[in-house]
Amino acid sequence: MAESSPTQGFSRLNPEITGRFKKGEDPKPTRGHKTLEWVLFGIFAVLLVVGGIAVYTVFSSKHRAVPNSFDAGLRQDRINLLLIGVGGEMHQGRGQDLADAIILASLKPSTRQVAVVSVPRDFYTSLGRYGSHRLNQAHDIGGQSGYPGGGPGLTIDTVSQIFQQPIHGFIKLDFKAFEKIIDSLGGVDIYVQRSFYDYLWREGFRAGWEKMDGNRALKYARYRFVIGFEGDNYARELRQQQVIAAVREKLKKRNPNDVMGLINTVRALSANTDTNLSTTHLVWLYRNFGAVSPGQIRNVSLKPFMEKFTLESMSDPGEAVRTRTGNLDELRRMAGPIFSDMRQIRTADQIEVDGTSTIPAEGPVTSTLPPPQTKP
Repeated sequence: MAESSPTQGFSRLNPEITGRFKKGEDPKPTRGHKTLEWVLFGIFAVLLVVGGIAVYTVFSSKHRAVPNSFDAGLRQDRINLLLIGVGGEMHQGRGQDLADAIILASLKPSTRQVAVVSVPRDFYTSLGRYGSHRLNQAHDIGGQSGYPGGGPGLTIDTVSQIFQQPIHGFIKLDFKAFEKIIDSLGGVDIYVQRSFYDYLWREGFRAGWEKMDGNRALKYARYRFVIGFEGDNYARELRQQQVIAAVREKLKKRNPNDVMGLINTVRALSANTDTNLSTTHLVWLYRNFGAVSPGQIRNVSLKPFMEKFTLESMSDPGEAVRTRTGNLDELRRMAGPIFSDMRQIRTADQIEVDGTSTIPAEGPVTSTLPPPQTKP
C-alpha cells in the first residue's frame, strides 16, 4: 500500500495546503487564519472600547462627584450631613487618606434641633464588596478603587447602612484646612474639663479655659497616647465635638459673607477639602442653624453601645471596636428618633461636651502640663 502524504487528509478541509514551500517563501495565510485574525481583532477592539469607557467613567468628574439630596432632607424635616476629617499632606507617615474623624450631624429644620454623633473610626464593619474593615479605611479604599464618589462616596454609603439613615450631603476637611479655619477666626475658646498629657508628643492640657490657635486645637482633638479616661478614641471624639462647638460660637459673630469667604479660602487652600453642598445650601445652614443654643444640640458618643476586640487578621491586625450586641439594631433604634430626647448620650467616665457655658472674667488661659516626674 502506498504511503499517504501527511497533508493528504487535511487537503479536503483546506485545499490551499500543500505541505511544500519553496526556499525563502513565506507560507500564505489560509482563509481560516484570516477569519480567526478578524475575530480576534474584533474582540480586542471591543475590549479596548469597553476599557476606555470604564477608565473614562472612573476618572470623570461626574463619577467622582457625590450627588447631594439636601432638598429631600428639607422635605423630610431631617437633614443628615457627614463630616469627614482626613490627615492630608500634614499627616505624618502613612494614612493621609484615612478618615481621622467621622461625625454624623442631623438637623431638624422645624424645631432647630441638632444631633451630633461621633462614629468610631475603628468601627469594624462591612464595606460592601470590599469586605469588612475599620470604618476609617472606607475613605482610602473608596478613593483607590474607583468607587462612585471616591472616598466620601464609600464612607457615606457605609455610615448610611450602619444607621439606616440617608446622608444628604458631606463636608470633608484635612488638618491644614482645620487649622486655617480656627486661625482665621482668631482662635477658639475651649474648656478643658480634665487635665491630660500625651506621652508620645510630650505635651498636654491643663484643666480650665484655654484659648487655642489652629495647631493647638488640632492637638486637643487628636491626642490619644494618654493614660486615663482621656486616652481612648471615644474621649478624643468628644473633644472633637467640643472644638466644633467652639468654632460655631465664633461663627455666630460673623455675617454670611464672611463665612462664605472663609469657606472659599479654605477650599482653595487644600485639595483634600471638599463638599457637595452648594453655596445656597451653606448659606441656608448658617442662617438657620448658626445661632442655635447648646440646649438644642444633642451630643452623642457610641461608647455605651460598643466593645473593644482584637483583630487576628494578618493583613489587618490590632484593636478595633464592634457593637456589644453583635448587630446594628441598637444604633438604628437610637438614630431613628434621635430628637425625641436632647440629653447627651455617653458613659459616666466621659466628659460633658457643654460642661460649662461661660468664660470667666479673667479670660482664657493658655498652658501646658510639664513632663511627668519619674521616681529616683
